[in-house]
Amino acid sequence: MTQQAENNTTYLWFDYETFGANAIKDRPAQFGAVRTDASFNVLGRPIILYSQLADDYLPSAGASLITGITPMTLLEEENVMTESDFAESIYQQMIKPGTISIGFNSISFDDTVTRFLFWRNLIPPYTREKGEGRGRFDLFPFIKALYAFYPDTLNWPKREDGFVSMKLENLSKANGLSHEHAHDASSDAYATMLLAKLICQKKPKIWEYALTISRAENLVKLMSEQAPLLYVDPFRTHERSRGLRPVFPLMESPSIKGTWVCWDLNADPSAMMTISAEDMKTRLFVKVEDREKGVEPLPFVMINLKKQPFLVRGIGWVDKNGKGLFEHDAAYFLANAQKIREMKDRIPALNSLFAELAEKDSQRFDNQVVIPEEHLYFNNFPFSDRDKMTNFRKLSPMEMAERLPTIGYTKDELTRLTLYFMARNWPEETLEPDTEAQWRKYKMQKLVNGYGGSRTFEEFFSEIDELEKQYADDEAKLQILEEVREYGENLLADYQG
Repeated sequence: MTQQAENNTTYLWFDYETFGANAIKDRPAQFGAVRTDASFNVLGRPIILYSQLADDYLPSAGASLITGITPMTLLEEENVMTESDFAESIYQQMIKPGTISIGFNSISFDDTVTRFLFWRNLIPPYTREKGEGRGRFDLFPFIKALYAFYPDTLNWPKREDGFVSMKLENLSKANGLSHEHAHDASSDAYATMLLAKLICQKKPKIWEYALTISRAENLVKLMSEQAPLLYVDPFRTHERSRGLRPVFPLMESPSIKGTWVCWDLNADPSAMMTISAEDMKTRLFVKVEDREKGVEPLPFVMINLKKQPFLVRGIGWVDKNGKGLFEHDAAYFLANAQKIREMKDRIPALNSLFAELAEKDSQRFDNQVVIPEEHLYFNNFPFSDRDKMTNFRKLSPMEMAERLPTIGYTKDELTRLTLYFMARNWPEETLEPDTEAQWRKYKMQKLVNGYGGSRTFEEFFSEIDELEKQYADDEAKLQILEEVREYGENLLADYQG
């Protein structure tokens, strides 16, 4: 990052409300954001955007019960935008030099929503994540790291089962922060900012470290040192160790770019010498029911750097601050780390075992049907195609219709992606009789036959029926469900006409 970019750093606190829980398949309804400088001073007015819902998609009624936003709400919303304009507005906010886009659980959900929103609308999916001082950060894993290392920083609300709740609305309430409308994108974005501001006030050095270590190049450097680390395992927060695991990086996965294979230093590394291909197949990922039958998982820890794991050099903290959290002292973990260094000749053999397992596992996806809007993670495409997509977006709808037949992509799915992009946003201006027929056939495949795993009319109405039974005595929820049903019935009538 250049000095100028550092001086221009701003935080864009953002959140989506969507029509379902699948970040790839489901569509956004609302985007909310607030921009601050690095000192948490608010810059400008809050951003609240609404997106039209295209007729090639059916929403989840359950999502509308959570957010209160229905497809009919969007039809009545004055400021609703085409998805193309919605995506462009968000892109322009995130692409500003020095912008760090920050959400709560954004790596697992909101970042994926953003990427596929941009992809569907021919916008570069990753540009906003890097370059010119830009970046992204997820407050949620940092909250888990804070609980693991410095639990005295915040008040931690409890769930009914006695475990700590890390929901944004519960954390806000427990720490006296304003969060007026949970599941409203703008309110959630503002609450995320207030929580981060409180943490920064109490632990400024930890906040700065978290932002620094979240960058991919810094994580790669840390892993490449191949020295013992303390890792916050997000799936083990409720264990005695609060999710802290002493690990030793072995190698980058031969099949999953950005994922590192590490050894859990709680286990004796000598076991590494006898691991077989059969062990890898049966013990690398062990289901709960198999554990109950006595199947012991291999002590490998897979750390995906793209998910911004929280890692700390060394394990001196184990003796200094971690008394009672670990079964062993730091000397035990250091001794195991030294054993691994002395066994470095074993690493190539392990690499081969992981590669062999990945090759067999990849066959599961050979016959998987992936629709063009969801093809982002399944295929690489050349820069020439990317340039064509970018230039195509600059055209007027009328010009798009003229240009499509001669656009000349190297991959056929990009031609279909572009046609569907036009049809979702400007069907009347861009579709000719032949392309309109293609579009209608595609929609029928999705909404009637479930092509590519799309939600069908049958599934849509079945969900509403079940929810109406569940909330038979709740008039407010029934009203929302009635609105969602009305939308689906209107759409179905169009298909039956």
